[in-house]
Amino acid sequence: MPILRLTDETIGKIAAGEVVERPVSVVKELVENSIDAAAREISVAIEAGGSVLIQVTDDGAGMGPDELSAAIERHGTSKLTSFEDLSTLTTLGFRGEALPSIAAISRFSVRSRPPGHDAGAEVIVEHGLVRPVRAVAMPPGTVVTVRDLFGNVPARRAFLRQPGTEATYIGRMIGAYASAYPGIRFRLTHDGRQVLATDGQGDQASIAIAIHGPDFAGGILPLPALESALAVPGVSVSGWVGLPSLTKSHRQAMHFFVNGRWIQHRALGFALEEAYHSLLMVGRHPVATIHLTLDPAAVDVNVHPTKAEVRFHDERAAARAVQRTAHAALAGAPRDRLPTVSWERPLNRSDDHSRPLPMAIPTLPSLPPADPPPVDHGPAHRTEHPSGLPMLRVLGQIGASFIIAEGPAGMYLIDQHAAHERVLFERIMGQLAGQQVDRQPLLEPMVIDLTPEQLAMCDRSRDELAAIGFEVDSFGDGAVVVRSVPAMARGGNLAGRFRAILDELVSGGNGTSWLEAVAISTACHTSIRAGQPLSIPEMRELVADLERSEHPRACGHGRPTMIHLTQDEMARQFSRR
Repeated sequence: MPILRLTDETIGKIAAGEVVERPVSVVKELVENSIDAAAREISVAIEAGGSVLIQVTDDGAGMGPDELSAAIERHGTSKLTSFEDLSTLTTLGFRGEALPSIAAISRFSVRSRPPGHDAGAEVIVEHGLVRPVRAVAMPPGTVVTVRDLFGNVPARRAFLRQPGTEATYIGRMIGAYASAYPGIRFRLTHDGRQVLATDGQGDQASIAIAIHGPDFAGGILPLPALESALAVPGVSVSGWVGLPSLTKSHRQAMHFFVNGRWIQHRALGFALEEAYHSLLMVGRHPVATIHLTLDPAAVDVNVHPTKAEVRFHDERAAARAVQRTAHAALAGAPRDRLPTVSWERPLNRSDDHSRPLPMAIPTLPSLPPADPPPVDHGPAHRTEHPSGLPMLRVLGQIGASFIIAEGPAGMYLIDQHAAHERVLFERIMGQLAGQQVDRQPLLEPMVIDLTPEQLAMCDRSRDELAAIGFEVDSFGDGAVVVRSVPAMARGGNLAGRFRAILDELVSGGNGTSWLEAVAISTACHTSIRAGQPLSIPEMRELVADLERSEHPRACGHGRPTMIHLTQDEMARQFSRR
């Protein structure tokens, strides 16, 4: 086969595939350009998760007509002039690939006006075809508009996820940069509705609340300057970490910036989590925004097409600096703000999936008369439920988390949270199958503030939430109003439970369908919590409900509901056999 030179159009589409993976890739490149242009206000508007429209507006330095023409040419850049400049690079962009790559796979326009110029200029690119530059009236700054992303490469569009999911990715990225650049005012709207806004006043606490929710009021710890004996030469670390009580089920809330550049780095993430050693539940991850400042020559930023990764000349030193600084912040926190290991400590709203066994077991109080022991009268008399569970006699509770029960074949230790989750999940699915969902209207509708991720997930799951009993409507910027809830969810911290349901769904959910995922999450976050004392009648009722379940031995997430210790196993433990 003869060797032929690819056309410019094909080259552009291939190059775009390296730089533009999904809509968030476009937004990231454009926001970084705005930051490099010294913008003090950056507004991002998207439609349909960014596939229909992405528009980024800033009040930065702007570009004149000649610069505008060069900006859409491949490798046109103002950030460096030679390869050696990479060793002293302080800007976020530098390759000059972003704008032409985006323009090759969309209907693209950029308008810009530098301060002091009488008018702005605009250039339009239709899927790689450049139109002449023309003069336009506009305020100083730059507006980049991207429509019909991947319109000429439909195979790429087929790999995009639901618009709400793509919007969630964009919200996370904007939140990361808003947290890292508190002096810039950020605004994000999706389908005309504002989902994130910061004031640009430099207050990290208010930005953390805007991004992560009201639970972060008073919940961040500034990273201190290390003593000289602990400082890592050549690496400076600043920013903040969240209290151990404020965690996520995913790692996307750990934001690392190197010389102002947002990066993904496994070693830094591991170092941060090591600083929280023994303070976090298994499966929970910290929330943090961490800046590393070091000599540009000590880090290679040109190792990834989208600049999402870097290579340190001394990776261990960078990780050591992160771990030591985060540990110092946690060690300096007031003791009443750190978790204590106690059997009676109530849990956070979403850490039940991995609660460790209590370190000290209290003496059980005297109990009222227990159920009579099960008696086996032979094969004609059933000692087993249709679910496969034996007839159980409740004895008591341990650690305010586990129910002790006796059966014909030994002892059963039942996780009260997992057991109740299984019961509620099957109840929800049964109501859905019978089209008789039990809803509880609220006497006063409840307004709940949500993070951008939670809001996007609420929009995506609105039909499924309604199907199981949540009547939810939009209520201004970043909030919803809940008018009814599933009857089983009444009481307790309804706002916290609703946010926890959305948080779990943001992290992916469980189940064979999205309706089932919403049902599992709802059952989890409306069930009895680990650490909640129960009376003997309450325990009996829960065990009876579990015995009647179709699949009683695991919760909706697949965790076991009980542990069985046979008579033989107990005898061996006591050296009787």
